[in-house]
Amino acid sequence: MSTSTPHGVAPARATAPTLPRSAGIGLLIYSLATFAAFLFSGSPGGDYSDRQVTAYLTVTHGPTAFALWYVAALGALALVLFAAGVRRLPTTGAPLAALATIGAAVSVTGAWLSGGLAVAMAEGSDPVRTGIPHPVAYVLTEVGNLMAVCGPALCVGVIALVLAARGGVSVWLRVCCVIGGVCGILAPYFYTYFIYMLFTVVFAVALIAARRAPTRPSRRISPVPRHESRRPASLQ
Repeated sequence: MSTSTPHGVAPARATAPTLPRSAGIGLLIYSLATFAAFLFSGSPGGDYSDRQVTAYLTVTHGPTAFALWYVAALGALALVLFAAGVRRLPTTGAPLAALATIGAAVSVTGAWLSGGLAVAMAEGSDPVRTGIPHPVAYVLTEVGNLMAVCGPALCVGVIALVLAARGGVSVWLRVCCVIGGVCGILAPYFYTYFIYMLFTVVFAVALIAARRAPTRPSRRISPVPRHESRRPASLQ
């Protein structure tokens, strides 16, 4: 059976699309920056602790908290780089890229909310620090944490599940996408967020270190030459 097309071009084998290395770099930057703010900013969240709120609102802690959340906001913008790589996927690329961009926007907003509260307390001095009840400050930082940390985790988690369903990756990486995707969606439950963070680092490194086959031009099958019909000498 002939494998040539009507135009004489051999059909290329259907291969699963590979995300570019830049997508892995963007995902890794986002993961490390957001995780650093989550661990070291001291932003109140979870079970209410008045001592934790008091420590976060002190003047001396304000610059540190704002610097960490500023780094988190910049790291969230790296999800746009991840989105640009995801956009190359056929069919689902555009909606998944939009989802990653939404996650970046939500994360930046949450980082400014949690970090902005620390700045307001530092710049507003005693009238502001004593005028805002600690439970109100706790609510603001809790909402900011959810937006900055859990918002993009939800978006990237859905992307991971879609990538696992599409196939085209190794079995172990597909299992990681399923586990990491579920944990990203359930990131507000705290412990699941750490598993999700581990997944993003593993997935990002896998994208960066993946071997990419060089693109080869498709081979053309030369068409069968047609024999030119010659008139008999008697007719010329």
